[in-house]
Amino acid sequence: MRTSLLTGLLLVLVALAGAAPARAVAADRVGLAARLATCTTGADDASRAAAFTGSMPAAGGSRRLLMRFTLLQRVGPGPKGLFKKLSVPGWGGWEKSDPGRQAFVFTKRVEALTAPAGYRAAITFRWLDARGRAQRTTTRTTPVCEQPDPRPDLVLGAFDVTALNATSSVYTVSVDNEGHSDADPFAVTVTVGDATTDPVTLGPLAAGARATQAIAAPRCTPGQMVTVTLDAADAVDESDEADDVVQRPCPLA
Repeated sequence: MRTSLLTGLLLVLVALAGAAPARAVAADRVGLAARLATCTTGADDASRAAAFTGSMPAAGGSRRLLMRFTLLQRVGPGPKGLFKKLSVPGWGGWEKSDPGRQAFVFTKRVEALTAPAGYRAAITFRWLDARGRAQRTTTRTTPVCEQPDPRPDLVLGAFDVTALNATSSVYTVSVDNEGHSDADPFAVTVTVGDATTDPVTLGPLAAGARATQAIAAPRCTPGQMVTVTLDAADAVDESDEADDVVQRPCPLA
């Protein structure tokens, strides 16, 4: 339940990988398009990358085909937020086909993307005549590569109560990790009225996994609210801290 270290200024570290050169293919087989070629996500920087591909056919009288890529970033989980231009080494200049090509296909890749964020490319296409004059210029934007928050997220799953006697019950608590990385061991407590149990340690908990624990606590009365606190010692940095304290009505009759 710590304040996120990722909610401040986010920076993106990018690297230009191999770019696809123009291919000698018929113009009618290549359409004008800006595409998201690949989008990989993960818990570490090395696994987060995106590749964007532009394609354009020759036009009547065009001698050379050009493309310019601009990387755009939206900080935070999507889809809300504005995209802003990023300055990227190796981006921003014009990529040029060989003279006389009937089509031009080019790909640029960025790596070590920060998260949570969304990335897309604005690709500007330009056709030049034999004198190097622009015949036409247009811009298309690719779909978005979404990079989700890589941190774990502990969520209360199943919750049940079994009465032992007139004063005691067993509370069965299941905790799910709905995040994108493993959670370190964490403490869970149950509060009934003014009584809070000693912390019970669960985990480590893999992403997508569930841990279940039976916790002895005072017996609740029908309709009374029972509070379950996940990560009571504030040991796990999560993507969502707001759902770590949950109240459920006592199901006992």
